Amino acid sequence: MANRRRPGYGNCDGKDRQPLPWLACPRSGCKLGRARLAKINLWLIVSLLCSLCLLSACGSTDETPSAANELGAVHKGLVYVAIGASDSFGFGTADPYADNWPIDLAHKLGPSVHLVNLGIPGIHLHQALRLEVPIALDVHPDIVTIWLAVNDLADHVPVRAYARDLDLLLTRLQAGAPRARIAIANVPDLTLLPHFRSFDQQWLREQIQEYNAAIADNVRRHHLILVDLSQQGYNLARHPEYISEDGLHPSVIGYVALADLFYRALR
Repeated sequence: MANRRRPGYGNCDGKDRQPLPWLACPRSGCKLGRARLAKINLWLIVSLLCSLCLLSACGSTDETPSAANELGAVHKGLVYVAIGASDSFGFGTADPYADNWPIDLAHKLGPSVHLVNLGIPGIHLHQALRLEVPIALDVHPDIVTIWLAVNDLADHVPVRAYARDLDLLLTRLQAGAPRARIAIANVPDLTLLPHFRSFDQQWLREQIQEYNAAIADNVRRHHLILVDLSQQGYNLARHPEYISEDGLHPSVIGYVALADLFYRALR
């Protein structure tokens, strides 16, 4: 089993950090003020330097084969970047640094994969344009996963604004990393999560449908890989154990299931 230390979150000397105190997320949800975003921005810069340290130590990524056969075998120096929010960070588990779906996916992709997990709790897609995308491009990714919609939906970001920002995010990624394989997940059935019981259920269903339509449209136009969480592959009604005790985030088992869905989509 590969070392489960989370690349991009440990120190360059290989020692793990303790969970960051400003990333505490209350049961009611995650909100980020300017002060917290400034701290996270600084932390991401440090994380990037550590990631670059690890990448340069393992050799250049220029020798990575074409995207068409990246998953056919284990390749030296494959760089995987996860763009996301608290779900990518690992909230909902006792040890987010070790138990999150991006690190589970990285292990499935092979021991030579370098994971740069940019998940920031509470972030919106528009904020990711400034805080996550530049770092993603700086590490020259071969694989990029995106799961970034639930916060926008829950905080009433208009679908048109979300779709416009998603198009911009994908355009920048594809311009800066034209050889990268990009997989994006949509919105699961949030009506099955205890956290959303206080929401108007009809409104919630309509928003899920509209957000997923916007994501599907961008997938078609940008020729991406869609990880469809609205279908049977991530059935929360059949698998309530996928939901953590906080009623919002996935559990350890849920993260494993997510990683498997992304892996199967990328194959």
